[in-house]
Amino acid sequence: MRKQNRNNRICTNEESGKTDFIIDPLLPIGKENAITTQELMRISGCGSSRELRQRIALERERGAIICSGSGRGYWKPKNRQEIQEFIKIMNARAWNTLKAAKSAKKALRTPEGQQSMKGDDENGEPQNVF
Repeated sequence: MRKQNRNNRICTNEESGKTDFIIDPLLPIGKENAITTQELMRISGCGSSRELRQRIALERERGAIICSGSGRGYWKPKNRQEIQEFIKIMNARAWNTLKAAKSAKKALRTPEGQQSMKGDDENGEPQNVF
């Protein structure tokens, strides 16, 4: 017996935690055959690109290797090289996200109301410190 999981709309089996892949079987093999987000939304029944990304994220968490990158769309890797390229892209995205978070964390370490040591005012304009 199958039932619909109302939280993520992916059908689940009677076994708790066992998920059927919905997106993975729809994907072509090889980067040159990548399917666009719009087409994958249409054939998978996803109502939005956000829902599609959530489904892909869930399937990736559960072991599916779903490649994507640089506006090409989505595909299953045809060889180890495509997997390595995908890993490189994902690592670069993660690194950029971490760098952005690092800058924000650095800003929070400066106590509110503390003046900059550079002599700038709160608008970042240089001030005469003498």
